[in-house]
Amino acid sequence: MEEWWKRHRGVTMGRYKESDVEDVTGCIPLLLDTCKVGGKIDLTVKDLHEIYDNAAGFAQIVKENNSESKWKWYV
Repeated sequence: MEEWWKRHRGVTMGRYKESDVEDVTGCIPLLLDTCKVGGKIDLTVKDLHEIYDNAAGFAQIVKENNSESKWKWYV
């Protein structure tokens, strides 16, 4: 992550801290790159919403279709 931040020194963080951005993106450089829009960090980009929606949908399906003991495997 240190190298990503070095390469993107001029990016405007707005109200976010580096740790906030890393937490939301999981420190995935390609995902971080999609959050850099016009020289600013934007955590409202479509990619992040799609990932969240897919993960929440998956968790809901697993929770609804499996017993409690099976659900523990996905946690």
